[in-house]
Amino acid sequence: MGELGSIQMLKVLITVLLVILTSVFAAPNFEYQIFYGNLHSHTSYSDGRGTPEQAYAHASRYADVLAVTDHCYFLKIPVNGQSKTFLTQQAARNATVPGKFVGLQGFEWTAGSGHINVYETLEFISRDEKGDLKDFYEWITKVKKLAQFNHPGVTFGNFQDFWFWPEADKYVNLIEIGNGNWSSADIISDEMYQNYILALNRGWHVSPTANQDNHKENWASANDARTGILAKALTYEDIMDALWSRRTFASEDKNAKLYFYANSTIMGSILPYSGKAQLYIYYSDKKDPVDRVYIVSQSKIYELSELSGKDEFEYSGVFDIPDGYEWFFVYIIQKDGNEIVSAPVWFETNSPIKVNYVRVGPKNPNVNQNVQITFDIYNSSEQPEEGVLKVLVNGNLAFNEKISLEPFGINYDKNIQLGKLAAGNVRVDFLINNVVVQSITFTVSEKSGLTILVDKLHENDITDEFLAILRALQENGNTVLFAETILKDYEEADLVIIPTPKQDGLDFFKDLIPDEVEWLNTFKGRVILLKGSDEEYFRKYTEMLTKATSANSVDELAKILGISTTTSNVTKQMKKAVYIDQGHANDYYKDKLTKLEKFLKSNGFEIVYTDKIQNIDGMYLIIMNGKGYTDDEVRNIVNFVRSGGILIITSKSDYNNGGNTEDLNYILDAINSPVRFNDDQVIDEVNNYGANYKVIANGVRFYSACSLVLYGNAQVLVASDTARSIDSDGRNDAEFVDKVVLAATFTSNSGRVFVLGKAIFSDYDYELNKDFIESVLFKIK
Repeated sequence: MGELGSIQMLKVLITVLLVILTSVFAAPNFEYQIFYGNLHSHTSYSDGRGTPEQAYAHASRYADVLAVTDHCYFLKIPVNGQSKTFLTQQAARNATVPGKFVGLQGFEWTAGSGHINVYETLEFISRDEKGDLKDFYEWITKVKKLAQFNHPGVTFGNFQDFWFWPEADKYVNLIEIGNGNWSSADIISDEMYQNYILALNRGWHVSPTANQDNHKENWASANDARTGILAKALTYEDIMDALWSRRTFASEDKNAKLYFYANSTIMGSILPYSGKAQLYIYYSDKKDPVDRVYIVSQSKIYELSELSGKDEFEYSGVFDIPDGYEWFFVYIIQKDGNEIVSAPVWFETNSPIKVNYVRVGPKNPNVNQNVQITFDIYNSSEQPEEGVLKVLVNGNLAFNEKISLEPFGINYDKNIQLGKLAAGNVRVDFLINNVVVQSITFTVSEKSGLTILVDKLHENDITDEFLAILRALQENGNTVLFAETILKDYEEADLVIIPTPKQDGLDFFKDLIPDEVEWLNTFKGRVILLKGSDEEYFRKYTEMLTKATSANSVDELAKILGISTTTSNVTKQMKKAVYIDQGHANDYYKDKLTKLEKFLKSNGFEIVYTDKIQNIDGMYLIIMNGKGYTDDEVRNIVNFVRSGGILIITSKSDYNNGGNTEDLNYILDAINSPVRFNDDQVIDEVNNYGANYKVIANGVRFYSACSLVLYGNAQVLVASDTARSIDSDGRNDAEFVDKVVLAATFTSNSGRVFVLGKAIFSDYDYELNKDFIESVLFKIK
């Protein structure tokens, strides 16, 4: 009997014993009550409205728990000499009434990699001091406070694909998979749900929450979405114990009840490996029946179709645990479309050395492709650990290595080459000291798709964008080969792609030899030429290879091959165009932008006026005091900047509440901007052009502008020593500034953002601000 056979026999014995012991399964005692909370909200202490006292008082009428989590980069500014974290925590304690309401205090850390809430701490960390994940994880393990991953996704980041930090896993125990303060409770997105699964696969022990992220005076009342919290009582101590213990569920319904147990232990728990899992679900929401119920695990999804249509049920069943690291959670869709997602339960061996984030490359291998397994291996213990890693493929030893790891040490992206595998189902087991700690199963198909030969012998112009196309082809089940010696006699090939030569390099190597030309012209399949930077050689190749199809760009190649450039992550070359937003009640429309348009067109720019912010493929996007942007539009703006675009975004003063500060700051937040618009009016009694609100600063004229508030690394472009800020609309929402800043810029990923307190390039202002517009914003002069 082989190594895996002995292990399987032991698992069978354990399973038999477990079935005997659990043949009569009793519903667990419900020692926990369900309370409903909102764990993510803001006040005027950062970019929201109202005070913490008002937030807790309002929320207490709609929920059992509210956490006020203002943005960290606002917290440096005290209120009447006292820290905002202290004042918020004091308000939370004063609002807490045992048995009726619990107030929690925290803050939201924001960076390009993602946003994270930290609860019940007077200390805080800000992105302008330490702005990357490594800094945050080092800090959280030092202060030992509870944390939550917020709204993971493209717009705000997903923490570098949930880059795993074993010690931080002790403190980041929550993940927000529902986020939104609009009136509909439809806030659990597929993107955030899939990121929840990714976090679990990376090794994070997190439970889901659904929160409103309030920035208005609608704390916990914006919609029906809630975080379900399973606690013994509605007290501060019991609620915090529940959150630390991951006893939560995310719900788009404000009163649904969900209990989930494994082996009589409540959800959120980490249990020892047992071969089988006895799972129990209790659901109740009268007159709100379920449509579909799923049990989701790391290895499989089970649909419980017999539960459809019920508004209350109990369910129990026995499920296989395939290896020494498995998790299960419940996913419910109600008849009205509302979603409910439970915390997981985990089953793990007692080995402190763990294997996670196992990937197969290519994703859908066939018999002609070499298969690679990639994974993370780490030490979950605070002690150094050693062990022997064995990798078995269908029960046969394929890899053997001694492993030594420091406390909480991790080796990322370790890979093992398995070579070509026979068609059929494949199981790969990972053993530490002869104990199976992880496994993966996949199918190797007979040859499917195409075998694609790629030329790399002739000074070929192989770009990152082209390599992304090749990866997409492989992910779709095709085989990619690179020519090794001479471009001929590859009988297994179905398609040949030749990136023609690049500008640099030796002509001798760029030339195709006669045998290559003959083989390519008689090749039974298709030949595609992808235009390289050496246009002369592209012309030569097209003349010599008479049957070849030409692609002038990577995008054109993708279309020929039927590949989505989104799927292949192809970076597009931005065209010389300026997009100007006209669809969001903006300050100026195109009839007042004729001088700007004339200047840009004279310098070769195309002008595109747009009502919706969709896929912006130009170099510039101008937003002038707009409002009402959808989440998709904000996501498109973020993607535009991250891809190298230049955003010019302007607001205006709060005279008659004219500035769309909240909408515009939401966009800046999504970009992780170190600059925000103030809700104020700038006036200057000394330097103006006819009235105190017509401000002149550094030679630039601003008509009724707001000031900018800087919290991080940004370059000031225009500032004034004589101007001052006033709260013109009388709403007490203007933030104090020591010095008036009217224009600033910063980089974000590959892009750049210009932030101005007012648009300065309308026909009214253009001639007066011409030098700044042309030399600073557009860098023409």
